Amino acid sequence: MSVRRHRVRFSLFAFQDIITGLCGVLILVVLIMTLDLVNSRENPTSSPEQLTTEESNIEALKREIAQLSRRLEEAKASARRTIVAIKGAAAPETAKKMLAEMSEKEKELAALVSQVEDLRTRVAAAREADARDKKKVREMEETRRILEKRLAALRGKNGITLIPERGFHKVPVYFVCGRGGVEVLRPLEKSAKKKWIPFGRMRDDVNEELSSIDHTTHTVILLVRPSGVDKMDELTRLVKEMGFTYGRDPLEEDVDVSAGDGGDRT
Repeated sequence: MSVRRHRVRFSLFAFQDIITGLCGVLILVVLIMTLDLVNSRENPTSSPEQLTTEESNIEALKREIAQLSRRLEEAKASARRTIVAIKGAAAPETAKKMLAEMSEKEKELAALVSQVEDLRTRVAAAREADARDKKKVREMEETRRILEKRLAALRGKNGITLIPERGFHKVPVYFVCGRGGVEVLRPLEKSAKKKWIPFGRMRDDVNEELSSIDHTTHTVILLVRPSGVDKMDELTRLVKEMGFTYGRDPLEEDVDVSAGDGGDRT
């Protein structure tokens, strides 16, 4: 024989209703209290006794303010009299001190102005020196560029370039004696072009060439090729007759000689 058991279902519906109703009542009470507080702040009520006390306090404060104002005016007047008396008694000494301080300040200012002018002078001198240095650097760069260009042109070429340095005791003039005549080169002149003198006119043209320069400031360098050895003695006599000092160096036949442009060097 089987027994059937029935489960009793438990419900919280009544408890939830109670909680919900209680929350609503509490919210309503809070709203009523809030409205009451707002109304009491907007329309404050004071008793007649409180108003009378406050008015008496205000009058007392006004009397104290008036008394303090009078005392303040009296203190100001006393301070003014004291200041005037102190100024009258100490004015000469104070004036002397102020004049001494002004004199010291003027001296300091003059010293500062002098220092500023000195600094300006130094800065100007430094700028000028810097400009000169930059100019020298540019000139040196230009000289280097020209020399590099000439060196590049001389590569692969069988020859020499005469670039004598300035500052010699005498300025050199080169006579290249070779096949058919004499070449005259003046490296330190602005125009360093070659001048060709054939052997047939050697005496007249060499004399004319040497007469255009001073034997006290110039010297002659004879570069003799093998093909010009037979004319070397005659050329030497012409140079000696004109009173020039000279020197002689041998030169290979196939070596080309060119003069540096003296106008490019400083």
